[in-house]
Amino acid sequence: MNRFKPYLQIVRLPNLFTAAADSLAGWLIVTGSLDEPRRWLPLVLASVAIYAAGIVLNDVFDFEIDRNERPNRPLPSGRVSWRLAAWFGGVSLVLGPILAGLSGSPASFVVGLALAAAVLAYDAGLKKTWLGPESMGLCRGLNLLLGMSQAPALGGPSAWLIAGSLGLFVVGVTWISRSEVATGQIRGIVLGVVVEQWGLLGLIASAMATVMVARGNGTEIASTVIPGAVVWCAVTIVINRANYKAIRNPVAEVVQRAVKTGVLSLVWLDVVAVTTVQGPLAGLTVACLWIPAFLLGKWLYST
Repeated sequence: MNRFKPYLQIVRLPNLFTAAADSLAGWLIVTGSLDEPRRWLPLVLASVAIYAAGIVLNDVFDFEIDRNERPNRPLPSGRVSWRLAAWFGGVSLVLGPILAGLSGSPASFVVGLALAAAVLAYDAGLKKTWLGPESMGLCRGLNLLLGMSQAPALGGPSAWLIAGSLGLFVVGVTWISRSEVATGQIRGIVLGVVVEQWGLLGLIASAMATVMVARGNGTEIASTVIPGAVVWCAVTIVINRANYKAIRNPVAEVVQRAVKTGVLSLVWLDVVAVTTVQGPLAGLTVACLWIPAFLLGKWLYST
């Protein structure tokens, strides 16, 4: 396995499961069912393909920077060919929208195309600007929206707010990640933590609003909102424990751990949204994707 490890590292294999969780969560939020896999499975595969493309192309574009700052990574160390990585990233970026279109929905193809364009824009230049974290958040929001793309009006305003809140949380994670190699600088970390809190609050609030509009029965609302709120409280505590440690000790290793916690927590934030809207059983389906992400994250880096 060590022979293949550089190739698994360059695609951030643990993170691919978080991408799959986004689109699967989006589907479950608007449908509540895993019926018709011919419609939702291509969306999940499209998410994975586009995410993998974005991650690999990010390293392709950052090759010279990584030679100085992260020389042990697969590309600057020479363990993976730059040309091979560029081809893989380009092909996967094209494949993503095609897979989304195979779900049978023109709207899914359009959202997949928008997601691929947003990913390429981030990798090709936006990441180096102040719009970098915001564009990364846009990518995650579109990824969740991809799962909702076959619902009328893409799930409606309440679903858009859920996607926007997840995207806002990712904006915060990205601001924190910018401090990975800047030992002792906490301004970006603090900014990222504050933005994360708004994303977390927005996610639970928009999910609760969605279910309250859809269901008028108080008992029925409680059966989904209470489990969703419990999961939200647990994941918020885990995220902020890692953030607190990064603020107290802003060295690369601790900051990377906070970023990794934020990335892997995306699965649980998807679980929060699905559970709050559709109930614990639907949320458990998404939660299963955390297991391979967590286990592989112990072996492969995620940042």
